[in-house]
Amino acid sequence: MKHIAVRVIPCGSFDIPGLESWLARLAGRGLRYGTTLGPLACFERAEPARVQVHLEPIQGPAAEDPELNALYEAAGWQYWGQLSNQFFVYASADLSARAHTDPETLDYALRRFFRQKLAGGLLLVFLNFLLLGLYQNGAFWNLDWTDLRYFPVETLSDGVTIPFFLCLLGLLLLDLSYLLGLVHLACYRRAVDRGGKPRGRRGLGWLAAAGTLVLLPVVINCIQLFAGLDYRSYDLEGSGFVTLSELEGEDFRLSGDLMYNMDYISHGGTLLDPESWYFQQYASFRQDQSPSDVPHLEIRAVRYPLEILAELRAEELSRIRFNGSDGYHDLGPAEGADQVLYAPRTERSVTDLNGEVHTYLSGGMLILRRGNTVLYADYYGDQDLPDHLDAFVRTLNSL
Repeated sequence: MKHIAVRVIPCGSFDIPGLESWLARLAGRGLRYGTTLGPLACFERAEPARVQVHLEPIQGPAAEDPELNALYEAAGWQYWGQLSNQFFVYASADLSARAHTDPETLDYALRRFFRQKLAGGLLLVFLNFLLLGLYQNGAFWNLDWTDLRYFPVETLSDGVTIPFFLCLLGLLLLDLSYLLGLVHLACYRRAVDRGGKPRGRRGLGWLAAAGTLVLLPVVINCIQLFAGLDYRSYDLEGSGFVTLSELEGEDFRLSGDLMYNMDYISHGGTLLDPESWYFQQYASFRQDQSPSDVPHLEIRAVRYPLEILAELRAEELSRIRFNGSDGYHDLGPAEGADQVLYAPRTERSVTDLNGEVHTYLSGGMLILRRGNTVLYADYYGDQDLPDHLDAFVRTLNSL
């Protein structure tokens, strides 16, 4: 690797004079062009040489052209390879050498190259619609600004909002680089037609590189989604999760409906969607009875990329007030958890418009945080959750 150097291409991919000047300048510093890797170029370390570089637009398949190489070699040019599958790269130690003696041939090559790249913009348009359409639910016009103000961590970790804005920024940079590149290519053609000396413009390559870098996590996220890696459930048995039976007693009767009595842990997450877990269990209930009238337990957990986000999320959860609860009490670090918050809920009765009385169970909400992982448990029943704190910490540690 000591003999290889990598550089960001500072010029737009259509900026022929800029690329030629840049490659010649690096050759003078002892870096001979080798190949490209997206917005990057790889160079071989060699003796510094003062050369003239010429880029010949590829007009067919991106494969070596022995006949063209032979013509250039006969004229004193050395073939260095291909640049971004768009140009053949030739270099000559003769700074006065002319790569083209026929202006009409050069004009034809540039005109055809311009049309090819103009048509290639359709692929970029398709990429715009594909990515922005995939994450359109995270667009700013779909945001609940009240939730964003008071619950920013929850809102921005929904798996679509951050990807959408990364798409918007990355595609904006790529689109701008592409459009300005077409403008510079058109200016280059006019300058050649007039017999002038075209000048290169640096900076567009950095736009393309920045756009590619911004879109890279989005592309990885899309691959995970299409490969089905965003959801990876596993069995409840052996998971370490606390169950409703553990709180109420082994003889406690659970619902026979898998919708209300999960025998698995829902688990998922991608690069841009924090890893999360979900589990719920309900007691058995009659057909004429509401599930909310019987003891039940719901557990949610999220692992954030940074501990500060987990701290903020725990604080967001503690600000939520529920009927029958006076708010959260800070129990401090306990049982190995970094933070424990508990809000008891008292039993209450409510009379509806028809005069019927509905009784809501007591219970409580528990928030536990360890490092960058937050667990939230919502329980309805007669048990006191702090008495089972070790079981919830065990659940947190199993994640």
